[in-house]
Amino acid sequence: MTAGPRGLSQVAPTQTADHTPAATAKTTPRKWMAVATVGVAVFAVTTTEMTPMGLLPSIAGDLHVSEGQAGLSVTLYGVLAGLLAPATTVLTGRIDRRTLLLTILAVFAVGNALSAASHNYALFMVSRFTCGLIHGLMWAIVAGVAIRLVADRDAVRATAVVFSGISLALVLGVPCSAFLGSILGWRWAFALLSALCALTFVLVRLLLPALPSQRSFAFSDLVPLLKSKSVRRALIVTAGVVIGNYSAYTYIAPFLSGARGINDGLIGALLLSYGIAGVAGNFASAALLNRFRTIRPVLAGLTVVMTAGVLLMMIPTYSLLVIALGMAVWGAAYSALPVALQTLVLRVSDKRSGEATTSLYVLVFNCAIAVGALFGGIAIDGGGPRMPMLAGAMFCAASLVAICVIREATETVRPERFIPQDG
Repeated sequence: MTAGPRGLSQVAPTQTADHTPAATAKTTPRKWMAVATVGVAVFAVTTTEMTPMGLLPSIAGDLHVSEGQAGLSVTLYGVLAGLLAPATTVLTGRIDRRTLLLTILAVFAVGNALSAASHNYALFMVSRFTCGLIHGLMWAIVAGVAIRLVADRDAVRATAVVFSGISLALVLGVPCSAFLGSILGWRWAFALLSALCALTFVLVRLLLPALPSQRSFAFSDLVPLLKSKSVRRALIVTAGVVIGNYSAYTYIAPFLSGARGINDGLIGALLLSYGIAGVAGNFASAALLNRFRTIRPVLAGLTVVMTAGVLLMMIPTYSLLVIALGMAVWGAAYSALPVALQTLVLRVSDKRSGEATTSLYVLVFNCAIAVGALFGGIAIDGGGPRMPMLAGAMFCAASLVAICVIREATETVRPERFIPQDG
């Protein structure tokens, strides 16, 4: 996760790109193709963020650094993506959204090409820095782009299509990158990602209409949110869960190879089981949230299940079945958690400040990925491949304390009442 959070807020009926009232307009096949193209962009960006996690041993060995140092490529990426999300959103508030999306894809094409061409650690980190600079902006605008391409009645479906790119990155992107890296070398994984970003750039240019900016927010809008105890608690829970996940998941490849003796080809298959279970968990989360008036039991239950999945993988065993089961339990629980966390953020904030709250969520989420990767790197360099898993389980368990003191509105949040807000 990485994931990218989906900002939702109440807004008035919008207009589609051809200026037809969205409430009565029909979503044409061409517009659905445009939505699908945005989904491919999400897939490419998310895969770029997570690809090093499945290739750390190869990257570290080839660049002559430790696996902990190689993991800093995830840390740096997350720090930049999180810290710069509010700033880049404010600074680009008046720029056409199609232009921004094209710019993001161009930067990612160049950044991935630099990664593929990296023959030393410094250049590889520069390539990750290049992509991390603009990653947060992607999540600030992509949901708004999707819903402006379709009629109001299709907004939820368009959002689902676009953000299916995240699930597909877990199911296909990362495992395929790991598998390709084990056969051809890790540089080819980044080279193909660069080509995918370039191809998506062309498709966006051909299929998306001009999308002038409709609204923006200022840094001053964040201050009242930061003073809210409920918002702060929601962000703390988000940080705890995400740090726990990425302390372990960033170093899953070294754990599977070093602590469990699994070859590189099977690591890709195990990551695939994580991703498939994650898709199921993503769909199951909505059903869980509809069964409870408050989010606390859902968050607590999912956190316990995720911790159990991580610990299950640490049981001394050479059974691939047990390890695959642990990966699946872990993947299903973690993929369901961001949906619950998003809903929590909506309930504890003023619905009129949805975009500002979302930018804080983006900041915390991505910085937590970076902190998790950092802690995991310290753990693996200091105690071996099992230590990141233990650190992740401890952070997840600790976040249960914060979950127990959460207070949020008990009103059920229905998807049809909210549509993503443009950046």
